[in-house]
Formats: sequence, C-alpha cells, structure tokens
Amino acid sequence: MDEHKTLMELQKLDTKIDALNQRENNLPERDRFQSLSEEVGKTEGLNKAISKKLHDESLKQKKLEDELDSLTKKIDKEQKRLYGGTINNPKELSSVQQEINHLKGLADEKETALLEQLDVVDVLTGNDKTISDRLAIRKAELDKAKDEMDAALADIKAEREKLQAERGPFYNSLSEDTRQLYDRVRTKHPLAVTILEGNLCQGCRVELPSTEAERIEQSQKLEKCPECGRIIVKD
Repeated sequence: MDEHKTLMELQKLDTKIDALNQRENNLPERDRFQSLSEEVGKTEGLNKAISKKLHDESLKQKKLEDELDSLTKKIDKEQKRLYGGTINNPKELSSVQQEINHLKGLADEKETALLEQLDVVDVLTGNDKTISDRLAIRKAELDKAKDEMDAALADIKAEREKLQAERGPFYNSLSEDTRQLYDRVRTKHPLAVTILEGNLCQGCRVELPSTEAERIEQSQKLEKCPECGRIIVKD
C-alpha cells in the first residue's frame, strides 16, 4: 500500500478516535452523573439541617413535657395536702389553695406551649421523612447513573483501544518524514489528510488555481494545500 492510501486509512482511524474522544469529553452520562451528584449533595445538606432542627425542637418538646410533668406532680402533692385533712389552719389552707391555682396557671401555659411545640415537631417530622425519602431516591438514581457512565466509558475505552491497535501498523509503515509531517499538520488540523475534487480542496473548501491543482495531481510526492496546509493525497 503506497503512502497516499496509508495516510487516508490512518486519517480515517484517527477521525474515529477523535470522535470517541469528543464523545468522552461531552458524555451525556457523565453530565447526568454530575448533575445528580450535585443534587444529592444539596439534598444531603438539607436533610442534615432538617434533622438537626428536628432534634433541637424534639429536645424543647421533651423539656416542656418534663416541666409539665413536674408541675402536675406538684399540683397533685398540694391537692393531697389540701384535702388530706392534715391542715386545719384556714390561713395555711388558703395559702395552699393559692399555690395550687398558681401551679395550675403555670401548667396551662406549659400545656399550651407544648401543644404548639408538638405541631412544630410534627411538621418537621413530616419534612424530615419527605427529604429522607427524596434523598434515598436520588442516591439510587445516582448509583444507576454511575453504572451507566462507567459502562459508556468502558465501551469508549474498548473501542479506542481497538482503533489504536488498528492504527499502529498504518502509522508505523510510513516513513519517518511522512510521520513527522502528518503529526505536525494534525496539531493544527485534526483532519490532516484530504483530497482534491477537481480544483477544490476538500479540507478547506477553497478552489485552487488550475495550474496548481494540476501540478499537485501530477506530483509524485506528498503535497500540501497552499491555502490550509493539509496533506493532499490521491484517492
């Protein structure tokens, strides 16, 4: 196979490899994985914040319950004193009754505060469950997205290795000068090898003067397009 045909085959393989690299760099599966990763991170942050808030508000609820329980016990104790028959002094009886009324007033305030706190905790408990459920769903989606991304990357890697293995013999069969020329042009133009159709360079789509096009067609060596610098080969 002459160098013209070898270069064309080499370019075809490199174009396929370039397409795989482009696909890898713009992989939809990676974009979805990254998007879900960000969403999971935000949801985890929200879940932690709500869980902490629920914990703090539950402690407030427990504190109110303990305070109400303590007041209830004090009221029971004072009522037993009041009705136990152990106090005969009217003044002391009046004092105990006043204390009971005072304690009942405090208990009513605590009970009202506790009912309000129960509502707060109930809402937070519902929110915590909602966010926890959402987080579980998003994590499952993230795991699936990672599997899909890994599978896509593995397919790309396998195909690229196959193409690179096919590429080796073509590249190595070229002369050193031709390899250097090809590599040099490829740094500027991924499509380094092209053909002339009539007088039209298929790389840059510029029409060459007839005399120049004819000279290139008749040349026995590798020529470059005078406009874009791509290697022009005969198909």
